[in-house]
Amino acid sequence: MRLRSRNRLTLFTALLVCSPFLLAQSSKNPFYLRDGDIVVFYGDSITEQRYYTQSVEVYTVTRFPHMRVQFFNAGVGGDSVSGGSAGPIDLRLTRDILPQKPTVVTVMLGMNDGGYGLLTPKIETKYTQGYEHILNSIQQALPGVRLSLLGPSPYDEITRPEIFTGGYNSTLTHFGEIDRELARKHGAIFIDLNAPFVASLKKGLAIDPLATELLLPDRVHPEPMAHWFMADAILKGWNASSIVSSTTIDAKKLVATDTENSHVTELVRSPGKDAVLDWTELDDALPLPLDNKNEGNHFLRQISNIDQDLDQQLLTVQGLNPGSYLLTIDGRPVGTFADADFAKGINLADWNTPMRSQAYTVNWLIRDRDDAHYVRLRMFANELKTGTSAEPGASDLLRFEQALQDRIYDEALPLPHQYRIAPVENAR
Repeated sequence: MRLRSRNRLTLFTALLVCSPFLLAQSSKNPFYLRDGDIVVFYGDSITEQRYYTQSVEVYTVTRFPHMRVQFFNAGVGGDSVSGGSAGPIDLRLTRDILPQKPTVVTVMLGMNDGGYGLLTPKIETKYTQGYEHILNSIQQALPGVRLSLLGPSPYDEITRPEIFTGGYNSTLTHFGEIDRELARKHGAIFIDLNAPFVASLKKGLAIDPLATELLLPDRVHPEPMAHWFMADAILKGWNASSIVSSTTIDAKKLVATDTENSHVTELVRSPGKDAVLDWTELDDALPLPLDNKNEGNHFLRQISNIDQDLDQQLLTVQGLNPGSYLLTIDGRPVGTFADADFAKGINLADWNTPMRSQAYTVNWLIRDRDDAHYVRLRMFANELKTGTSAEPGASDLLRFEQALQDRIYDEALPLPHQYRIAPVENAR
């Protein structure tokens, strides 16, 4: 039975007071985003797809449910440093970025700027000057804004041949070097999205060439799953922690010997040789909504470091008698593991748990809120073409977005769960 929202918030807040989680995050390599931040993702059609941006948001909300961060996507297909179909760059900035009053802006451009041909001095100069104009305009209008410059994602010349000698992706990697220098000049951070993506494509090519080719079916736009390569790079660039939670229990001494982002209470063991171990656990965060039974997610884990980088929900139980044990959470079977598996540690993020189910709910709400913002942005953009005012429909969508934003953070608050480890013969 789920706790009422107010009770859930009170319980979670009380536990945070004595939790080492906040101290750990603030004392060493703190996460880049802060409570109260407003983030705008600016870019072209790859950003407009809204998959890597949603993945970044899902991680942030599920890992830091005590923070309130607002995310907005301002990607438009075909955009370059001078703008595009939704208006010239100065209109794009004043209409799609500045009204949100962001504290953080990410920029990813370049795919359209190179013209899908050979790089020329003229193209390089236009890109550099146009990008610098964007950064100057944002920093002038938003003093103190934190900028993340994202080196453009790749044009696929791994699973298919180059379109000309040297390849178009060499243009994009060169743009990434320009981005790196602009980041240094403007006090921003630079995150390379190209090299990690290419590395995953190379891994995939060795495992399943056709599946890897389909990750970038038109060479430019990643399939939804492949956006995790970019989200992973961004989150690592923002000092994201891999740990959801970590719990170590000594079954003989009946004590939680080590916990990180987790709180263990009511730890008991039934009498007898084939004892059953029970406890209540409340973690400070949720795992990512990635299901290993989904073939796409399984392939993602094979060719990337998502698990190791972002999704470690570790349970270690030492001192169990030799044998096989069934782990249940809230009465739901999770899996059967040997005592040696528990002693080594199990990553619960790889398994179907109530916590991951909760993360899926958060993920769906984020998608719905992002869809509403996408429509609202397009209403304003299409005023240029139709001459029809976006109001009052845009105001209704804004209220809908705000209501969903509250629901997202309510649903992200972790809940206490009842854990049981029972010998298989006693599992029933």
